[in-house]
Amino acid sequence: MTLLDPSILAFLAAVALFTGFVKAGVPALGGLISAAMALVFPPKDALGITLLYLLAGDVVAVSLYWRQAHWGELGKMLPSIFIGIGLGALALQFLDNESLGPVIGALILFLVAMEPLRPYITTWAMRRLTAVRYSSGIMAGIATTIGNAAGPILTLYFLLLKIDKHGFIGTAAVFFLIVNLTKVPVYAYLGVLKDYYLLSYLATVPLVLLGAYAGRRFLVWIPQQWFNRIALIMTGVAGLWLLLRAL
Repeated sequence: MTLLDPSILAFLAAVALFTGFVKAGVPALGGLISAAMALVFPPKDALGITLLYLLAGDVVAVSLYWRQAHWGELGKMLPSIFIGIGLGALALQFLDNESLGPVIGALILFLVAMEPLRPYITTWAMRRLTAVRYSSGIMAGIATTIGNAAGPILTLYFLLLKIDKHGFIGTAAVFFLIVNLTKVPVYAYLGVLKDYYLLSYLATVPLVLLGAYAGRRFLVWIPQQWFNRIALIMTGVAGLWLLLRAL
């Protein structure tokens, strides 16, 4: 284990701050963290490092919002999520760093492209809620395993259920803590978690707490819809960059 280059440490510090901010305020923006990490590190390494920061953010978010979680809905979704994680783990065994980057990029772009269709998807899906729940769970499980990018899928599903803001954040916090803990042995078995980055992670992860504090305070002053649109654009640009970099 060794500390990385100062510029990389600065980047990881920013990731820690933003992770706390996202987890405590806007869980749907988690895909932006995954996209940024995959631009700096080899894609499989990025999956492992990102998971560690997300877990820290999950613990903070659950401590803040667990009382608002919709536990019944979590119980209904988790079986299909675990199926998706298993399918994602199988896919990871056949994807190397060169092919994983474009896959993550394409996944992120697809999820961003789905955002304008949300009103139409909502009308259609309300008539098929059980099927949508299971398909969303499987897709989210695959997305979180191969790209730590289940946030947009979960957002679409929770908005479909018309869960209020606090209920959304609380349910997402518990959901991601359970899912990300499940991924730890999967990533360890697949060699995605590496101790090479551990010291740098430990040096920067306390900033997740500061980011969470900022998220709770500053989101009061920032229109969430405007903030989400900017984040979607930035996420889409990062996903496009991942695709173009492989050409």
